[in-house]
Parts: sequence; C-alpha cells; structure tokens
Amino acid sequence: MNRLLATTVLTLFASSALSVSASAQNGSNGSVSEEHKPNAATMACLEAPTRDCAFSAALHTVIGEDFGVERAKVLIGVARSMIETGKDKEALQTLKLALDEARAVHLSLVTQEKIRSIAPLMSTAGDVAGALALTQELTNENVRDGVLIHIAAGAYKRGDIAAGRLALKEMQNRGRAFWQELTLLTEAPKAALAHVKLADLEKKVSAMARPYRHYRGLVQLAIIADRMGNPGDRNQYLAQADDLFPTVIGLQVRADVTAFRLRNMFDAGMSDSFIDASYKLALLHGSRLHAKSELASFSEKVGPVEAARGNLDAALKRLSYFKAVDAKAQYLASLKASKDESILAAQVREVLTEVKDVQGAYERDGIRLDLLECAFANKDIQLARTIVEAMEDDDNQALGLAVMAPMLD
Repeated sequence: MNRLLATTVLTLFASSALSVSASAQNGSNGSVSEEHKPNAATMACLEAPTRDCAFSAALHTVIGEDFGVERAKVLIGVARSMIETGKDKEALQTLKLALDEARAVHLSLVTQEKIRSIAPLMSTAGDVAGALALTQELTNENVRDGVLIHIAAGAYKRGDIAAGRLALKEMQNRGRAFWQELTLLTEAPKAALAHVKLADLEKKVSAMARPYRHYRGLVQLAIIADRMGNPGDRNQYLAQADDLFPTVIGLQVRADVTAFRLRNMFDAGMSDSFIDASYKLALLHGSRLHAKSELASFSEKVGPVEAARGNLDAALKRLSYFKAVDAKAQYLASLKASKDESILAAQVREVLTEVKDVQGAYERDGIRLDLLECAFANKDIQLARTIVEAMEDDDNQALGLAVMAPMLD
C-alpha cells in the first residue's frame, strides 16, 4: 500500500461512524445478509491479486462498513500484514485506529476482545509500553495473563528481554510466568541471551516438586545453554533430565513431556542429532496412547516437527485424531511443509469442502481463516486465493486479503 493511500485512509478514519452489534449481519438461514456479501473491490483484487490491491480492497471494505467491531477486525489484519512487511510505524497507527473503532461500540467486552489482538501486535511492532497500558483494561485475570504472555513474546522475539520481563512481571500467575520465561528464552535471539543467568533459573527449576515439571525445566535449561554456546551445561542438564525421567509417572504425562522436549528443541533450532533422539523418544511414548483426545494433543506438538523435517505423510496421518472440522483446520494451520507442499494443499482443500456443512456463515469463515494460516505459512498464493474466494462475508474476505498481502508482489 502506498503512503498516500495509507495517509488518506487513516485521515478518513480519524472519527468513528455509528456502531451496532455484528450479530445483526446474520441472515435467518445462517448466511450473510445481502449488504455483507463480498464486494466488488475484494472480488476484483482476487482476479489478479497484488499487495497494493489487497491492502486497498481491505481498506475500501473498512470505509464502507457500518459496524465498528468489523472495521476494527479488518484493520487489525491490515496492521498484522504491515508488520510482516516491515512497516511497524504504519502498523502502530493502524492499530490505534482499530482501537478507536472498538471503543466506538461503547461495549467494554467488545473493546477488551479487540485488545486481546491489538496489544500483542503493538508489542511486536515495538510499542511494549503502549501494549502494557492496554492490558489494564482487561478485567479477567486469566485473559490478561494470556495477553501479557503474547506481549512478552513480541518483545523477546525482537531481542528485548528486559521489556519482555516487564510484561511477565505483571502476570498474576507467577508459576505460569516463570514457565513462559523459560520457553521464550529458548526462542529469543542468541545475541540477547548474553546476560541471562542460568544459575538463577536453575534454582527455580530444582525447587519444582513434581518430576514432570522438573524434567521439562531441565530440558529448557539445556536448550537455553545450547543457544548460549555452553555445551557443557547443556549436556549436564540433559543428563539430569534423563536420570529424572523414570520418576515421571503416567503414560500420557510421559508422552506429553517427551513431545514437549522434541517441539522445544526443534523450535529453538537445535542440531539434528538432538532432535532425532528426542523424536524417537517421543514416538516411543506416544505409541502407548490410545484415546483420540490424547493422540490429538500429542500430534499438536509432534506433527509440525514432522512436516517441517520432510515427513509430511506422518504429520497428515495424525489428522485422523481430530474429529471436528475446526480442530482439523487448526492442526493444518500449524503445519509448514519442507517438501510435498502440493500434498498439504490438497489436504487443506479437502477440509475446505467440509466447511460448507458447518452451521453459520461466520463460523464457516472462521474455519477458512484458520486454513488460510496454513497457506500463509507455506507461502502458497494459489491456495490462499482459493480460500479467500470462498469467504462469505465481505469483512472476512477483506481480512483474508489483508493476511495474504505479505505473500504478494
């Protein structure tokens, strides 16, 4: 999107229009009402999608939308893609606009729901202070803690551990905050770990009474040590974890902690030898599970690793553990294939055909947006186009185009 268009749209939205409940958009048969069917701007862009037309069509839809909550939704999607394309400053402006639109509804619950999306993106774009200020409006403690975790994640990924720790410090659940710090440190840029004190973290891990938690903590300490360039500490922590493992009781618990070990090592970029050994360990304990719910939980951790390491067939076989269409879509959204992308795309298209049997247009579009995340992760423009074309609501189609934008020229 060129600067002139961005400035024009932001100026147009300096004041809010009237706002009513989005539920009024529903037709009596579960379809969208006539005025909320895909519009000419989004449909024209889909014929020959480009980044400029994707942003322009999304913002055109925002301008024509009467519902503040829907305007906010699309603007949040636009801001996300601005961040993806390196336009942090423009993204922050757009997020402030989205917040204004959410506030215009004059319903605290609506504003709080949008803050759950806006605050983490603000952090990712570099405004951690602004993101933290917004969390003061969240009245549910668990929800607020969850948003603080995402704010911290944005800071850690930028290498700003100090800012991330400020977010974690505000969490009410201190145990959860510590676990999140360990996880975020395993994925933070290596250069940002120079001043991390492993000994302080180790004291807290050693104090954990439950063996499975102690085991997980030792694994994460090993990963952090590896990223810090301390192979001696890494090997020591892994040896301690292996010695502790026999005290971890329960088939499901063992499957969970070994899958956790694999996923954390993979996400942290550890060497193949460690990932291979952890994969074998996870498969051993995962093979002892029988309930589909347990197998689905195990697959959520292991499947993305299999897909990314060239074993897409194994990852897709796990789809059978997910019964509901939305659960299938969310699992597929987590898969990024290193090869055989066409097989993954075919599976996504198959699930896309199942979506039509779901009751409610907005529920159907929500599942399509999940499937779109798979296309985005795999940079499959044609698949993304197919999914966005299937959207039934104009705002959802505009949001889909906004999500597509970073893939386009």
